Amino acid sequence: MQTSVTSRSIRPLLAFAKQHVRTLTLSALVLFSTAQAHAQGCVAAHGSGMNCAIEQGDQAHAWDLSVSYRWFQSDRHYVGVAYQAQRDAAGDQVINRSSFTDLGLNYTISPRYSVSITVPFVSHDRSQTLKNVAGVVFQRYHTQATGLADISVVGNAWVFDPATSSKGNIQLGLGLSLPTGKKDVRDTFQSFDKASGQVFAVEKTVDQSIQPGTGGYGIILSVSGYRQLGAGFTAFAAANYTITPQETNGVPTFRSGTYETIMSIADTYLGRTGVEYAFGGSSGILLSLGLRAEGVAVYDLIGGSNGFRRPGYSVAIEPGISINRKNWSARLYVPYAIQRDRLQSVPDKQKTWATGVYSQGDAAFADYLIMLSFSYKL
Repeated sequence: MQTSVTSRSIRPLLAFAKQHVRTLTLSALVLFSTAQAHAQGCVAAHGSGMNCAIEQGDQAHAWDLSVSYRWFQSDRHYVGVAYQAQRDAAGDQVINRSSFTDLGLNYTISPRYSVSITVPFVSHDRSQTLKNVAGVVFQRYHTQATGLADISVVGNAWVFDPATSSKGNIQLGLGLSLPTGKKDVRDTFQSFDKASGQVFAVEKTVDQSIQPGTGGYGIILSVSGYRQLGAGFTAFAAANYTITPQETNGVPTFRSGTYETIMSIADTYLGRTGVEYAFGGSSGILLSLGLRAEGVAVYDLIGGSNGFRRPGYSVAIEPGISINRKNWSARLYVPYAIQRDRLQSVPDKQKTWATGVYSQGDAAFADYLIMLSFSYKL
């Protein structure tokens, strides 16, 4: 689901002006503990994409506060891995501009165990177009959704004793995502009546991709690990999966497809792997380069998979830099997509079976993300 950089992809960056990650030479990364996180744009995207993790060696009863932020603009439409360039040429592409802010609190029960809570907030703007009777775009309008998203609570545990495993360790996480975000935000849409040639205002629920909440509970599973390689290098890998047992949330989509009338609650996933380098030795500056993959599952691990969703994934090269001091850290990551794939959903498959004609919907993806985080140890 990705393309090369163009002048169009630079303009959103100019317009710009998930919880924190501890130093990976000392810690494992527990990725994204909000309920839905993941692929970009029309594939449901929630949370900052960064997460709070304890620092190996933290003393018992320590507290960490973090603020994480993610921004992107998705306007690149894909069906499978095929980029729909004709949407850009016609000027009728959907454009999502999304901001996610996560407030995180981590409590270290002991050097081996911790618990974290994430309180996420979102702000979305989605613009769509109207076409006249000749099929030419003549108007673009916007719908928005803002507010509290789905709060999550996660417990983390080191597999090996941090006191004897300072050069490498594995951390496991288990948590719960709560349906605190509003699942059925409504806004005013514009509708063109071809018979009268008039534009009418219609109030409906906004698109699934900009709804603050999923409307269901999620079970969060995560695993991460690191290994010091020497000469200032540390390798890391991490994965996160959110299981959503509830099939649909009862919210109407106002879509015309027979199998897409109600919003689905989809499983989501995120994975990262790469290497960090301690620049300047003990300067506290870390440079990183890795691969990032995030997506929405076609089929849920538990429960049904009916209802409308846009399953798919993106793969990105993720450069980053972080500054770590005694009580605080700051990080910047800018993943740039190298592959995007909008997969065939269950409703797509149902329509294919019913009609005998292959069906597959599209989804809009971003070229890149901007992710910032700041954390402070109390």
